[in-house]
Amino acid sequence: MDAAEVTRRFLAAFSAADFDAMRALLAPDLKAFVTNAEGGVDVVEGRDAYLGRIEAMDLPAARFRVELTQPPVEAGDGQVLAMVAVHAERGDRTLENYAAHLLRVEDGAIAEWRMADAKPAESDAFWAA
Repeated sequence: MDAAEVTRRFLAAFSAADFDAMRALLAPDLKAFVTNAEGGVDVVEGRDAYLGRIEAMDLPAARFRVELTQPPVEAGDGQVLAMVAVHAERGDRTLENYAAHLLRVEDGAIAEWRMADAKPAESDAFWAA
């Protein structure tokens, strides 16, 4: 499976809150660079630590979904760039955001993930409440 297909499958699993499918597409030693509320970067080491952060978001309760805004672009050396729109709702609060994800795929699994969030403070406020 090529890097673009791994990316599509992972994002579909993320939207469905399918943790088994996400786990199967992440390398055990995943290294993720995630935008924080201040616009800086938090480094998350390991698949379990990354999935723990996602699980804490309670995606089903937030009616979360992430959609590709264009097809993933392979950038060589197993890297793929994915541009996404993020939608979530909790009660009367909504989150509409965009992000860029640069992923490195090795042996059919995401080994490195670099995320840049367009509105990090808004995302943090939504998920913190």
